[in-house]
Amino acid sequence: MTQIVQINVSQTVAPTPSTLQRTGALISQGGTTLTPGAKTLITQLADLTPILQTPKAITSLAWATGVVTVTTTAPHGYTNGTTIGLTIAGAAPAAYNGSFQATITGASTFTYPLVNNPGSATVQGTVVSSSVAELTAMATTFYAQGAALSVYVLELGAVTNAAAVTALGTYIANNPGTIYSYEVPRAWADEASYVTFVTNYSSNTSKTYFFTRVTEANESSFPTTVKSVFKIIEAPTIPATEFTAAAPHWVTLNYNPSPANQVTPLCFAYLQGVTTFPATGPQQTTFKADNVNYVTTGAEGGISNLMLLWGRMSDARPFNYWYSVDWVQINLQLSIANEIINGSNNPLAPLYYNQAGINRLQARAAKTMTSAVSYGLALGQVITTALPQAEFVQNLDAGKYAGQIVINAIPFAAYSALNPSDYKDGIYSGLSAVYTPARGFEQIIFNLNVTDFVA
Repeated sequence: MTQIVQINVSQTVAPTPSTLQRTGALISQGGTTLTPGAKTLITQLADLTPILQTPKAITSLAWATGVVTVTTTAPHGYTNGTTIGLTIAGAAPAAYNGSFQATITGASTFTYPLVNNPGSATVQGTVVSSSVAELTAMATTFYAQGAALSVYVLELGAVTNAAAVTALGTYIANNPGTIYSYEVPRAWADEASYVTFVTNYSSNTSKTYFFTRVTEANESSFPTTVKSVFKIIEAPTIPATEFTAAAPHWVTLNYNPSPANQVTPLCFAYLQGVTTFPATGPQQTTFKADNVNYVTTGAEGGISNLMLLWGRMSDARPFNYWYSVDWVQINLQLSIANEIINGSNNPLAPLYYNQAGINRLQARAAKTMTSAVSYGLALGQVITTALPQAEFVQNLDAGKYAGQIVINAIPFAAYSALNPSDYKDGIYSGLSAVYTPARGFEQIIFNLNVTDFVA
């Protein structure tokens, strides 16, 4: 049948928002039944229990010259020759109980150091990976902040700390761009290979972070150039159910930027279910100078809530700084790629490599940066320029764009004259932007003059 009207349909598809910055993981080192290298998503604290390792029965405990030899009823499954964290519970005398660095000596045996002889064991008790208690504390503190957030549990296996660090590096390399931030076991801060490992994620384009519990003895081991480490020190005495680093970790994953839900400064963020660190004056000075975060209260402002000091990464920049930089990178790439793909599938408004096409890409970038401002991620007003790169840099150096977000697009004719082969290859590298991430106050200095002089 002959049609009088024929309708041609094309489609413009909006980009799916990136969820990378809302994706985190709690690291287990043998605490779950997951295969090493596997992860599972939990949406509430109760989801953790079914995947936890169950304790293994012990047949015998024998002390001799400062070492306890343990035999399990069934093969324990740990790798022979490794030294890992294990927890003994339910034994009698009670001196046998506790968490120890144990050396695996056979399929059903291991040893651990114990200075004093507890006497003959009358009740043998059980053994389980020390990671079970630590992982439970991570999840307990994480969900004490709020329920409406999911987080992965990533299992690395019941291996040494050095082997676990290597395993995490392998996981990240094999699964790039899937996890934004990790909560690592306490012992890693004393592991030399971990201190080296985190330096691999300090480039401006790296989007990988590690929430790390440190002590006064080891906090200075992390270089000040490392942006990837969030150092936090725990109070000297905390309950077994607390893992302090989990609290600010939750806060950062709970950011969901929009005009009505702007990203708040991490410094002074309220925390729940954690213990204040009773820092002395010298400790406060050291922690701030070394970018060590800790829990305090809002008492200075008449607020009893627990809160975080200082919200900084190891490189002294606020967490919000790098969060903003990451958001801008992610969303500029997403929006410009979306414009190009849609422009290649829209016969009404195809996107060509010409001045009009460059203008469209610049406008799309400007829209993204305008969103960054309204989301509390960037400072200033968005302006666009169309200058040769040398002139643009000259204006920057002269401070012409101070306090503004500038997106420059080198004009088509000028760019093509300088880069004649790029048009043939469809390459345009003339877009650039300069902006300042938004941040909060940390200290206010108020000058007050008092006088009894009456004019």
